[in-house]
Amino acid sequence: VRTLLRRGSQQLQETTLQLADLELDLLRRRVQRQGKRIDLTAKEFALLELLLRRSGEVLPKSLIASQVWDMNFDSDTNVIEVAIRRLRAKVDDDYPQRLIHTVRGMGYVLEERDE
Repeated sequence: VRTLLRRGSQQLQETTLQLADLELDLLRRRVQRQGKRIDLTAKEFALLELLLRRSGEVLPKSLIASQVWDMNFDSDTNVIEVAIRRLRAKVDDDYPQRLIHTVRGMGYVLEERDE
């Protein structure tokens, strides 16, 4: 019985993360928005996955640095700002609704907003 329960819980793991018209396929490592495929680097994919898994939650730069780059945040570096800018260019720029938002002095959040 325990084995069957374990197997059942393994099958319930998420394979797709979605917010609005943005979809991330964890198995195939693909991203699409409005059905259009978006090519991301490995770090961009990891960053978007983190934002999607914690959508609606403001993520501080220190958390993003530790989760995506496995490093302590250094305020002298602009690695995270550059990565967010590049991710926005691919995920948000060609679409009327922006999903990646900056919360000044706090960090970044992925969410739908009425603009």
